Amino acid sequence: MRMLLALIPAFILTGCVSQYKVVVDFSPELQPHFVEFPTIEVDIAALTDAEADEVKQMGVEKYFAPGSGIRQRLNVQTCFFSKEERYTYVLPSRAPVWQTWKQKKPSTLMVIASLPHDPSMSPQADPRLLTVAIAKSFIVARSVYIWVEPKRIIRVTKAAYKKGEKDSPKTEQWIEIRESR
Repeated sequence: MRMLLALIPAFILTGCVSQYKVVVDFSPELQPHFVEFPTIEVDIAALTDAEADEVKQMGVEKYFAPGSGIRQRLNVQTCFFSKEERYTYVLPSRAPVWQTWKQKKPSTLMVIASLPHDPSMSPQADPRLLTVAIAKSFIVARSVYIWVEPKRIIRVTKAAYKKGEKDSPKTEQWIEIRESR
């Protein structure tokens, strides 16, 4: 029994890639911007260093350009925000896409939004693209909360929805949850 207990920490810390529950919501300040841009897409993907560099060098406009093919190749999960619909998106740590992503041993969780280009933005630090380092050991599933604002996406410390509400997200699959705010 002692031997088994001694092996558990070694098993937990051996080269597994952590999986994350990713929650994406948008700021109320984004609502007026839907007049000019009726739909905003937010992609989430676990990427290798080379893939993350490719996306950064490509830039947001080329990334979202029709026919670029990169989104399909990276097996992204996409959220859609619009004037008519308000959702909180949840990608559970148990989602099947994580199995596909883990096969390539990703180092980065990337979130990229099709927000309008602001000429004052630095191409080297585009605020429409967010990266989160993926831990190389699996201890406990982590949560990443993303907030989409008019000119940027940011990581926040907690979800915009409240647990226990009748519309609170389920965690079995990639889902859309209608907000009751």
